[in-house]
Amino acid sequence: MSSIERTSPSKPINAVQPRETNEAAPQKSRTEKATAANSASVTLSDAQAALMQPGASDINMERVEALKTAIRNGELKIDTGKIADALIQEARSYMQSK
Repeated sequence: MSSIERTSPSKPINAVQPRETNEAAPQKSRTEKATAANSASVTLSDAQAALMQPGASDINMERVEALKTAIRNGELKIDTGKIADALIQEARSYMQSK
């Protein structure tokens, strides 16, 4: 006889009783007050705002096109050893920082 056959059936759980509606209203007002107290305003510097704008200098389109062509032609060489080494190094750095 397997161990699963020796287990006893579970007993049904009693139905959960609904909360009284008068408790829900005060909780909602407390949540609304907490949200209003925690709101904040953020202003970006000119340098940060410039970084957030997409520009031609963000992406090397020549490199992107070369990679697309290599993928299409099946010529893209991926050094899996280099990727694995980088992942291991990242994991070691993470573990040492903890």
